[in-house]
Amino acid sequence: MSYFKNMTKVFAGCCASSFLMEIMMEKAPDSANFVTFLQFFFIALQGLATLKSRMLKPQIPLKEYFILISLFFVTSVANNYVYALHVPSTLHMIIRSASSPASMLVSWYAKKQRPRTKALIGSVIISIGVSLAMYGGATVVEERKGNYLHWCLGVTILLIMLIVGALTGLQQEILFRKFGKHPEEMLFYTHMLPLPLFLGIYSQLHYIATNLSSTLWLILFINIISQFYCTHSVHELATRESSTTVTFILTLRKFVSLIISSIVFKNNLTILHVIGTVFVIAGTYLYFDFFTGRKQQPINYKDSIKSSIYKKDR
Repeated sequence: MSYFKNMTKVFAGCCASSFLMEIMMEKAPDSANFVTFLQFFFIALQGLATLKSRMLKPQIPLKEYFILISLFFVTSVANNYVYALHVPSTLHMIIRSASSPASMLVSWYAKKQRPRTKALIGSVIISIGVSLAMYGGATVVEERKGNYLHWCLGVTILLIMLIVGALTGLQQEILFRKFGKHPEEMLFYTHMLPLPLFLGIYSQLHYIATNLSSTLWLILFINIISQFYCTHSVHELATRESSTTVTFILTLRKFVSLIISSIVFKNNLTILHVIGTVFVIAGTYLYFDFFTGRKQQPINYKDSIKSSIYKKDR
């Protein structure tokens, strides 16, 4: 499958999921965890049908998943609570676009390896963009009055989850390095094993399930399908492209979702949001050195043999 088709699938699935999620949050802001639970359930169900007997003999021992699953579950649920704390979806997406510098800092600390100068500069630019967007969001909340403390709590959770999300990526990298890459298995276990943890919020899930209108159930159903398509498209892209390219594409996807959100939902997008978004995109270009990274680089004979073997294996 071509690079363009892979990218199109990611944009179509993930943008649709984000769009439908925003509709859900506008109509039922307390339903985020219920949506996440159903997404986890159906992805796990599909993985169960795909892996079949292989699930009894995982390539990565189940005990090794404990830290990864804990971080993944906390990140998913905590980010959901932000919707109920009056943080606009536009600001939500902009802050989460700062995952790149957060990952860089965590990796720098864990691996004791100084990142490239361009990555450092790009990280600073992204951070400035996020700060401007946050300030723009704060001015909107002040104009509304009454929700400022909730907004501050929501933004704080988002910033903390940037670090937790970076730790999740680092743990995933550790498992891949130690046991090899098994994306389908990891996708299944990271969605199946956390399901019992939702019992802790069973009363909330039951209340939402019994109070959703038929229209919202339809939107929810389509959202689950689009999220399923989004998740698998990203994993498929990850098997064909470098992690740098995948992260860059996902950042652009968030930007497209931000534009769609601002136009369709007429969110309070201030000039600071716009400037902050430009900084985030510019910083992302510099951080990943995208165009330079995709240029053909000279390689020696051994590297070409390894590359050939890798392509055959894929």
